[in-house]
Amino acid sequence: MIKSKLNIHIFKLSLPVFFGMVSHTLIQVSDTLMVGKLGSEAIASAGLGGIAYFTILSFLMNGSVGVQILTARRFGEKNEVEIGKIGISVLYFSIFGGLVLSILGFFLSGWVIKLISDDPTIIAKASSYLAYRFLGTVFFFSVFALRGFMDGLGYTYVGMIAAFSSTFSNIFMNWVLIYGNLGFTAMGVDGAAIASALSGIPALMILIVFLFKKDIFYYLKLCNFQFDLSILKTANSIGLPSAIDGSLTNIAFMIFNKFAGLIGINALAAFQIIVSIISLSFMPGFAFGVAATTILGQGMGAGKFQLARVATFRSALFSAMLMGIMGILFISFGKEIIGLFSSESAVLKETYPALIVISLVQIGDAYHMVFGSALRSAGLVFWVLKVYAFISYLVMLPIAYFLGIYLQLGSLGLWSAISIWLLCLSLIFVWKFNQGDWKTHRI
Repeated sequence: MIKSKLNIHIFKLSLPVFFGMVSHTLIQVSDTLMVGKLGSEAIASAGLGGIAYFTILSFLMNGSVGVQILTARRFGEKNEVEIGKIGISVLYFSIFGGLVLSILGFFLSGWVIKLISDDPTIIAKASSYLAYRFLGTVFFFSVFALRGFMDGLGYTYVGMIAAFSSTFSNIFMNWVLIYGNLGFTAMGVDGAAIASALSGIPALMILIVFLFKKDIFYYLKLCNFQFDLSILKTANSIGLPSAIDGSLTNIAFMIFNKFAGLIGINALAAFQIIVSIISLSFMPGFAFGVAATTILGQGMGAGKFQLARVATFRSALFSAMLMGIMGILFISFGKEIIGLFSSESAVLKETYPALIVISLVQIGDAYHMVFGSALRSAGLVFWVLKVYAFISYLVMLPIAYFLGIYLQLGSLGLWSAISIWLLCLSLIFVWKFNQGDWKTHRI
C-alpha cells in the first residue's frame, strides 16, 4: 500500500470515529452546560455520578476493543465463518450482560457514591443520577459490542451514525427533562441522567439495522447465526485486560476526584469542566487509535507487519498534529471556554491554570493513546494493563496528593500529576512498540 493510499485508509477509518466521538463528547458537554445552569453543586453532583458511571462504561468500551481486535485479525486471515460467529456471539452476550449490569447498578449506586464522596447533599444527588444512568447500560453494552465488531471489519462509519443519533436524542431529552419542557416536570440532575440512559436506544437500533447490510449479514448467515462460547472466551481474553486497565484508570480518577473534593467544591467543579474541555482533544487520539487497531490487526492477520508498523506511526503523527492544535486553542481561549460552563470567578480561578498544564501535554497524550491501542491490537493486552496500573497508582496518584493537597497547589497540582502520567505512558508505549516483539504474538 503506497503512502497516499495508506493515508486515505487511515483517515477513512478514523474520521467517522472522530465525528462519532465529537457526537459523544457533545453529550458530556451539553450535560455539563445544561446542568451548569443549576449551579456548581449540580455540576459537582452530575460530574461525580458521571465519573462513577464512566468507570463502568469505560469497562464496556475497552472490553469491546477485544471484539474489534479479534474481528480485524480474522478479517485479515479471511476466516469468514469465524467473523459471523463473533458478531452473533457478542450480540447475545451483550444483551444478557447489559441487563444484569443495569439491575445491579441501579440498586448499588448509593453505595458506590458513598465510597467517593463525604458531602451528604452531593451523595444524595449523585446517587440518584448514577442510578438512572445505570438503567441505560443494557443498551450501551450492546452498542459498544456491535461497534467493536463493525470497527474490526472497517465499517467505522456505522458507529458514527449511531453516535449521532444518540447525541441528538440526549440533547433533546435534556431540554425536555432537565428544565421541564413539553409538559414534563423539571427533573434537574435526574433528568440529565434519564436523558443519557435513553439515548442508547436509537444507537442500538441503528447498529442492529446495519447487521442486515448485505456485506455484513453474509458473515452471519455463513455461520448459521451460531452462538460460540469459545469465541467469547477468546474475545474476553483479549478484551478483559483492556477493560480492566480502563476501569483501574477510571478508579484512579475517582480517587483523584476525591482529592479534588478534599480541596473544595470549586476544585470538584474544575475537575468536571476540564474533563469536558479536554475530551474535545481526546477525540483525535481515540479515533486514530481505532484506525491503528484495525489496520494493525488486519495487517498482522495477513502477515503484513511493515504495513502495521507504518500505519501506527502515521496514525500517531496525525493525532499529535490535531491534539497539539487543540492544546494551543485551550491555552489561548481557555478563559472564554471555561466561561461557557460557569460564570463564577472562583471556579475560573481554580480551573484555568490547571487547563494550561494539561494542554501542554496533548501531543504526548496522542502518542500514548495510539501506541497503547496498537500494542493491545498486537496482543500485548496484559503488558499494557500492568503499565497503566503501575503508572496510575504508583506515580500519578501519589504525585497528585503531594502537589494538590500536601503542597496546597489545588487543581494546578492535581492536573500537573496527570500531565506527568500522560508523558510517562507515551514514552513507555513508544519504546515498547519500537522493540518490535509485538510481531510474534498470535491471537
